[in-house]
Amino acid sequence: MAKAKTAAVAESTNGKAVSLRPIRRQRVRCTIVGVSPLIQHQWSEKAREMMRDKHAGKKTKTREVRDPKAEGESAAYRTADGKYGVPAMAVKAAVLGAAHKDLGVEKTLVRKALFIVCKDAGGVLPMDCDEPEIREDTVRVGAGAADLRYRPYFYRWSVRIDWELDAELLQVEDLLNLIDRAGFGVGIGEWRPEKGGEFGRFEVDRTAGVDVS
Repeated sequence: MAKAKTAAVAESTNGKAVSLRPIRRQRVRCTIVGVSPLIQHQWSEKAREMMRDKHAGKKTKTREVRDPKAEGESAAYRTADGKYGVPAMAVKAAVLGAAHKDLGVEKTLVRKALFIVCKDAGGVLPMDCDEPEIREDTVRVGAGAADLRYRPYFYRWSVRIDWELDAELLQVEDLLNLIDRAGFGVGIGEWRPEKGGEFGRFEVDRTAGVDVS
């Protein structure tokens, strides 16, 4: 029985042995630079704990005096060593959001042919940025109720990213163009174009160089 299965796998429909070429991997290192401010809103551990208590049916504490600066700083993403950063998956999600079959690059192809190399334990890519401004914004929560949010605004920001791709499925220039499309119309962070805003837009900084290996 095992021999029969092996024979079936080894032969194609025309009776010849199947020959599958190895993956041709390429590393592409480029920098994305923000063309509009980046707003972040990571849930703090305190906020997560309150949600856990609510879902568990525990009585939540009464509203405490708020500390805008502390709230804003806790809403920023940081690497394991404390640097400001952006989640690697947020960048890849933006690139996936820009892919479309009408452009000749389908989401399913990009999903299996492209990965971000990130060594940070939390999956956060370090940013080159200035200290953020902590902004106060009015937001709508629940059934039309209003509340205040304190979040970091990064006016100057860029990220150096290492990509790993299957060069048989995705070309380097296609990747760079796809990143530009993602930065133009999808974005990352709060109030990005994908969500009706204009923040978190970016483009490939070609002056910083693109390394291919």
